[in-house]
Amino acid sequence: MLYLFEQLDVGMNTALSVAVPLISGIAELIGLLIIVVSLLRTTWHYLRVVLFHDDYDYHLEMSTGLITALEFLMAAEVSKTILLPSLDAVLLLVATFGSRALMSLLLRAEMRSERAERAEAKRDEHRAGRRAERETRGFYWPWQSPPEGGSEDSSDTESR
Repeated sequence: MLYLFEQLDVGMNTALSVAVPLISGIAELIGLLIIVVSLLRTTWHYLRVVLFHDDYDYHLEMSTGLITALEFLMAAEVSKTILLPSLDAVLLLVATFGSRALMSLLLRAEMRSERAERAEAKRDEHRAGRRAERETRGFYWPWQSPPEGGSEDSSDTESR
């Protein structure tokens, strides 16, 4: 029975030594691919904004891509430490994970603040539009009906 467990342990170590580098390499490759694609898309949208005055949030595009890529790269680092359970490898993982997590948090905070600013600007624009509309046609509570003849503009056209 002990021999069976020893063979199982050897088999698991062999499987891990083959699978973990493959998995971490794939995760790193996906992370780098996401960074490249995100960079290309952001550059395209930036050029559209600058040249054609298009309305697109390329900062959000880049931030989202970087956050996703950082998550894949952190997964690759975690999988690499499975094979190297030494204290140096764990300290390197903690330092890498901490710096990438801090970058991810800062990018998320930046995305939230930009979204909040855009949402506030849209709300202000919407409120200003509603206020201007009320001033031109007059304001009436829902239970009030406008005077006969409608607004001043329609009474001017009827008298002509």
